[in-house]
Amino acid sequence: MPSLASPASDLLRADRLHEVPLRVFYGHHKCATAWIDGILREVCLHLGIRFKIVHLPKHFEAVGSLGRLVAQERLDVLAYTNADAAHVADLPAHRGFHVVRDPRDIWVSAYFSHRHSHSTKGWPELEHHRRELQRLSKEEGLFRELAFSRPTFEEMQSWDYTQDHVLELKMEGLTADPLTGFVRILTWLDLLEKQGEGVHPVRTATLRLNRLNHRGRRFMPGNLPVFPVPRRRLARIPRSELGRILRQRSFARLTGGRKRGTENVKSHYRKGTPGDWRNHLSEAHIRAFKERYGDLLVTLGYETSPDWYLP
Repeated sequence: MPSLASPASDLLRADRLHEVPLRVFYGHHKCATAWIDGILREVCLHLGIRFKIVHLPKHFEAVGSLGRLVAQERLDVLAYTNADAAHVADLPAHRGFHVVRDPRDIWVSAYFSHRHSHSTKGWPELEHHRRELQRLSKEEGLFRELAFSRPTFEEMQSWDYTQDHVLELKMEGLTADPLTGFVRILTWLDLLEKQGEGVHPVRTATLRLNRLNHRGRRFMPGNLPVFPVPRRRLARIPRSELGRILRQRSFARLTGGRKRGTENVKSHYRKGTPGDWRNHLSEAHIRAFKERYGDLLVTLGYETSPDWYLP
């Protein structure tokens, strides 16, 4: 079962771990991975450390394994957004965090995303699946989506939720209070300055220069920075800078001012509220889900008994 340890106990756990060079975010499809990736990317750009997002085995199979990819690219922070336990065994010693979501909400979110908004770039299977969803009724489409999303649920079922070096979190709590959540995450990863360290002008300037170094690289030949400013690695980001990053990556900013709970089915950030599955799943859907993944809801703590649904 995911750890419900307090932030204070997180610190005790962190003190017992050896210093490690690698930090890892473990996520799953439709568990706010794009949002979390964006925040981690900004933190790493400001700190001048190496960050990479990996979605699927095809993104590291050319070098042999996930661990070899980390070594080859000398990564400091890895985001593995479809975390499959079968591929993490060869990673070096690391500190990580793992984010899950109510699987019923994953199902509904995936249905709308795959039908309308998710990019199909590099995902030919989704192109066919989208055409199928668009010709089916919502009732039929949700059943089809349940089959299509099977790998996500199986990854969550096979995950080890008792690893001392991995902090277990729920997306619902993280999105409801991002500042508290990311203070906890970055403290656990030892990437956040401690309270009371104060403002240091030189360090603040270095953070800005590190970020400026990367700005516009995708538009420049040879991935060169727009401004040839030096980059200097920093160990930890100030809390004030984290707060600024979170404000820039808020739901309202990412959706052009739309409030959480206001639905736009064609947006990647469709609604942003937990428990939405109750508005879309029929009794037949719920029975089918319970038959396949009912135990997963108990394992994750979203239900307390296998008999959570009795028609």
